[in-house]
Amino acid sequence: MYEQHIIVDFEMNPVSPKYPDMANLLHREIIEIGAVRINSRGEKVDSFSCFIKPQYNIGISRFVNKLTGIRSCDIMKAPSFEEAVSRFSDWVGNKKTRVYSWSDSDLRQLKTECEIKSVVFPFNMRRWIDLQQLYPRLMKIETPKNLMSLEDAATWYGLEFSYGKAHRAIYDAKMTAELLQPILTGEYITQRENINRNVHLKPDEHTGFKLGDIYADMFNQLFGQIQCEPEFAR
Repeated sequence: MYEQHIIVDFEMNPVSPKYPDMANLLHREIIEIGAVRINSRGEKVDSFSCFIKPQYNIGISRFVNKLTGIRSCDIMKAPSFEEAVSRFSDWVGNKKTRVYSWSDSDLRQLKTECEIKSVVFPFNMRRWIDLQQLYPRLMKIETPKNLMSLEDAATWYGLEFSYGKAHRAIYDAKMTAELLQPILTGEYITQRENINRNVHLKPDEHTGFKLGDIYADMFNQLFGQIQCEPEFAR
């Protein structure tokens, strides 16, 4: 049984072309960490937010600024990657922890950046689940390549999603936590059945997802396919 669940999201900025060797190795740097803590009872109890000063770019790219709203002035006096990761690791603490993100790109980026910048990967973030891969299968939603965006998942579940706040690390982490909470408590089963019974969705032209059949033994079938079985509520 995990004592806490940490939901994390990163925002990233491209490495400047002024560092061609590094641009080929690293491509992007994490510039913002957002995270939410859920306790063993499925309750949100805390959050973490931190900007990071990039090492290989003096400012925020125009694309990232337009997407996230993060400005160059926001990160100029921010801590370094090493310091920010240390702060985040201290916030996570020593409890038995499982980390979640929407897609595996956050984990891959953290591992790569730690390796290239000679920063020790945090020991308390080694148990990691890609909720984007898990969610459609758990909810029996048919999607191309079994993937759906965070916006689509939130909308499907009936959550209000703000496009004006999206693509900021803490907001995306909070939305992911909203989707994870009912899974941890088991409430998702009733909601899933209500959606299936009362809302008749057709495949969306953009996402292609639709509701599938409901199976009572979904957890047993699903988590038997992954390496470490999460202690989710049934």
